[in-house]
Amino acid sequence: MKVTRQLQSGWTLEQEPLYTIHTVGLYIIVSVPSKGLTLIWDKHTRITIELHPYWRNKVCGLCGNFDSSEMNDLQISGSAVVTSPLAFGNSWKTTTPPCSDVTMEIFPCERNSYCSAWAQRRCMILKGDTFKDCHLKVDPEPYYHACVQESCSCEFEGKFLGYCTAVAAYAEACSDQNVCINWRTPDLCPAYCDYYNEQGQCTWHYEACGRMLTCGKTNYFQHKLEGCYPRCPRETPYFDESTGKCTELRNCPCYFNETIVPPGGEVIINFVGW
Repeated sequence: MKVTRQLQSGWTLEQEPLYTIHTVGLYIIVSVPSKGLTLIWDKHTRITIELHPYWRNKVCGLCGNFDSSEMNDLQISGSAVVTSPLAFGNSWKTTTPPCSDVTMEIFPCERNSYCSAWAQRRCMILKGDTFKDCHLKVDPEPYYHACVQESCSCEFEGKFLGYCTAVAAYAEACSDQNVCINWRTPDLCPAYCDYYNEQGQCTWHYEACGRMLTCGKTNYFQHKLEGCYPRCPRETPYFDESTGKCTELRNCPCYFNETIVPPGGEVIINFVGW
């Protein structure tokens, strides 16, 4: 394959894409290198925003100001710090479309009292033996309280969605501290990987803290995330994201300005105005 590109004056030979999108395990990762921004979405109810250190103490909003201090996370629009989550949330409302302030905070388990006992019992997994290796690295207490509330708040898709999301959040925090917890079971928030396997094959498996060896750039995300990963055989250890197949390094495609160039392909550059 030959790719001919007309490069105008001032262009560089290879342009960095404005953003990249990758599926890693159970997550979709959107990376915007030029802005130092990465979004990690679990395809359900949880999204994580990661910023380059450049942005430390230079941002504000519902996620705080990125200064590694929890003391001023409830900083309202206008720089003042409040103690009320309601006042904090109301201050960051958008003007369009207009909506009234929230005046009363009702916790999900208060709204669904029948669910409270179930949620407390199920969320004890975070304080139990399953996660014991992580307790000294990451305090489970705030995650437990979040788990109880989340477990009571997801009637529209079933109570297990909020519960599984909350437990996964603690497991991810543990993984960030190099403590891998294999907590999912066929009966507890199972992850189904057979969907990705072709008939007669068993390439895809669940990994609690996985990372793929891919043909493309491997530095777009350094975390180990849970999910379905290909177990490529030793003779073809690289996963080609463009084809969904395991392959040898010599058979991996190349990437040029978001164009996939197959093995043996060429990119022809015509310089204009240099």
